[in-house]
Parts: sequence; structure tokens; C-alpha cells
Amino acid sequence: MAQLGKSIDLYLMDGTAAGRWQATLSNWNCNSFKIPRADLKNCDDLPELHSPGVYFLFGRDDESGQQFVYVGEGDDALKRILQPHTFEKDDSYWTEVVILVTPDGTLDKTKIKYLENRFYHIVIETNRYLIKNGNTPPKSPVQKKVRDMLEEFIMNTQLIMPALGHKVFEPQPSADVDEPDELLYFSRNQGKGGKATGKIADDGFWVLKGSYIYPEMAEYLPSGVVKARQRYVDLIDNQSILQRDVSFGSPSYAASFVCGKNSNGLIEWKDKSGISLKKLNELAAGTNKKPKKANKKEAETAKSATTVKATDTTAILHLASKRVAASGCITGDEFIVFKGSQICSETRSSCRSWVKKRREELISSGKITDCVFTEDTIFSSPSAAAAVIFGGETNGLIVWKNVDGLTLKQIMKN
Repeated sequence: MAQLGKSIDLYLMDGTAAGRWQATLSNWNCNSFKIPRADLKNCDDLPELHSPGVYFLFGRDDESGQQFVYVGEGDDALKRILQPHTFEKDDSYWTEVVILVTPDGTLDKTKIKYLENRFYHIVIETNRYLIKNGNTPPKSPVQKKVRDMLEEFIMNTQLIMPALGHKVFEPQPSADVDEPDELLYFSRNQGKGGKATGKIADDGFWVLKGSYIYPEMAEYLPSGVVKARQRYVDLIDNQSILQRDVSFGSPSYAASFVCGKNSNGLIEWKDKSGISLKKLNELAAGTNKKPKKANKKEAETAKSATTVKATDTTAILHLASKRVAASGCITGDEFIVFKGSQICSETRSSCRSWVKKRREELISSGKITDCVFTEDTIFSSPSAAAAVIFGGETNGLIVWKNVDGLTLKQIMKN
């Protein structure tokens, strides 16, 4: 028998997504509310919140960067939520609460204690959020008839919680890897420079546990990736193996996290057949085009740049800021920006038209995708390359530096 559909009704109680939400599931005798912490004082119009219920306090942990949750219950749910919680003593600050109550008051003390215990253990099993409960909530014994009813209550809660913005009950991606077609693989230097398994989900790009994280980091690595390495240092064992799934905002940041260097994730993440993520996206969108044949000059320049990268790392120049990181080299009277380099997503207010035009040309031709160079690209000078990367005119002699930190100007002078 086919699975029947469900209907979830979301009501923005204050007329804005930033305010209070009420969610109701068809044929379920429960009211679910998502309320920002600052709006709890405005809940006099919701007397049902003073009924017995289960609640979840959500926030973000400063040290790990992970979202956290505290599972609680109360005979008067709202009154209990407004009281101090033990986990708040370490300066953890929850920002919103999800409350579950029944309009007919069928959730008595025994039932909410059972639910609190079960929800606690589900959060532990899924391991997607940090759990802030200091102790395991006791589980109340209930008759089989009541237990079955409460287990159905739990299944309905698991359905409605993502609609309220939280995947607290959904397991990490590595818990469901039976579909190899959904997995992507990264390998740098035959795995010696980083080897990982990844998966795309609607909440980010995940690097799965068991991946080998190359321990060293390049000096020009974007600050966001450096912070991620610092944030997740406790999740990487002494063999450099990742012990838990980690989510990133883009494939390139995920790849850079794995190898400790700049990486174009669209190129380096591949499926089991060796097809790149970029190619998979093109095939899915039906926009796969035959690549344009390079002219003789471009081919010679690209070959020269590849030789530089392979044989003389001291000749490679790097550009790094809080927002972007790029690498390149001088070849003859031209400057080559290597694939995997990044550009700022927006141009400066003072950006000249020629810079905007060059950026637009590179994006439309596919040489830049998602603010990342997909191939080695020729520029007339180091300053022209830097201007396109930063979105405004920049002195390339100053911003491009070698591995020792010497600027291009200093190198030329020496």
C-alpha cells in the first residue's frame, strides 16, 4: 500500500516569519509552536501554553559552532520554560523554543515524562545536534495502549519538526549510505593529500565520518576554512580521520577543509564513475556543452602554467583575504590565475566598468562558477587578475605574494 500524504498547516501568528509560528498536522490532536525567546513575553493570547507539554530549547554552541538542543517537560510548559535551566550556567544561550501541547489536556505528567525520555534518546542517536541535558530524563512506565499512542505522537513530531526549521531528529548523512549513487568522493595526490566521502543534502554539503583530513594547512587558506579546522579539531583523531559528519555551505569549502589547500569542489568532488560534480550539475540541468577548443596561444600558456605548478612551487604566487584566496603565476608577459581560485561575490562601489565586464565574461563562459575559477585563466597583468578577484582595482604588485610572504614587487626588486 502506498504511503498516504500528510498536510501541515503553518500559521505565522504575528504576520512575519521572524515572529511566532503555529504548526498543525492533519488528524493529530496536538498544537506545535515555535517561539523566539524574545517573544515569550507576548504569549498571553496562548493560554494553552500553560498546559502540560514537552518543549525543545534551541541555540548554537560557541565552541563547536554546532546547534544545540535541550529537551524538557513541564506541567505548566510556559512557566517551566521561563525558569532557569542548569545548562545556562555555562553561558549557553538558547534563542527559540518549540512547544508541544494538546488542546484537550490529554498529556498528563506520566505521558510527558515518557516523551521527554524518548525524545532525548532520539537526539542522542541521530547525533546531529549537541544535547544540553545534563542527565538522562527518567522514563515513566506506561501501558502498551498508551505507549503505542505516544509512539505515534513521536512519529508525528518527527514529521512536523523540519517544517519548524529543525532537523534534530534526522540522522546524519553517514547513517544512510546504502545509495552509492548519492555519494561523492574526493582524493588529492592519490589520497595522500586528503581523501573523503561527501554527500549533498538540503542543509549543506556534508563531509562524512571516516574521511582522511590532511593535517597541514596552507598559509593562504581562506580564514573560514581555517576556523572550521579549529572548530572541528576534536572530531579528527590522531590518525587524521574524521569521527563525525561535518556540514559546509559549499563543495569547495568542504574540499578545502579536507586537503588544507585551495580546491574547486565542483571539479574535485566526483561520483563513483569519476564524473565531476560540475558535470553532474550540467547533465541534471540539461546544459552540458561540448568544451570550446583552446587556441594555440591559450594552449601554450596553460601548458607553461601547468609546468610551473608541477616543478617550481616557489614561483607560485598567492593572494588571500578574509573573503577569498587565489593562486597564480607569471608566464612570459601574462599572469595566470589557477583553477580553484576564488573571487569576491560582489564588486566594490568604485569598481570600474572594465572589471565588471571581464567578470561577467568569465562567468558567462563558465570559467568562473560559484565564485571559483574552473580552469587556469589568462590576464594581462597581476593587477588585472587581482581586480577581477576583489571586484575592484587593486595593486597586484602588493597583494600577490610568494610562499615566503614576499610581495611580487619585492620579488621583482630582488
